[in-house]
Amino acid sequence: MSYHFVYETKMPVSITEKDIISLCIQGETNGSKNKIMKALENADRNENGCFSKDELMHALKDLGVIFPRWRAFRAFRKADTNHDGQISGEEIKSLLQYLRSCGFGK
Repeated sequence: MSYHFVYETKMPVSITEKDIISLCIQGETNGSKNKIMKALENADRNENGCFSKDELMHALKDLGVIFPRWRAFRAFRKADTNHDGQISGEEIKSLLQYLRSCGFGK
């Protein structure tokens, strides 16, 4: 799946979900976001750049979260805005913000 963005030059640019993930951590000096992203990348079993509830639960378990199934459910309610059962694209930014606000990845 590709997304098309229009920048100041008004030329469409195609970007994949993997590119969005790398853009999310680019320039980040805080190690917590990098730690969360590594856990998410390791949990992405089918390597499609999207995260199911099960994949998110495994990532949270790797981060040492207590009650990872419940936390994954809460994160999905917060981040899965289109309700397709996967966190993808721009939803990943919301997921990262939510997980960091909960203090995960430290």
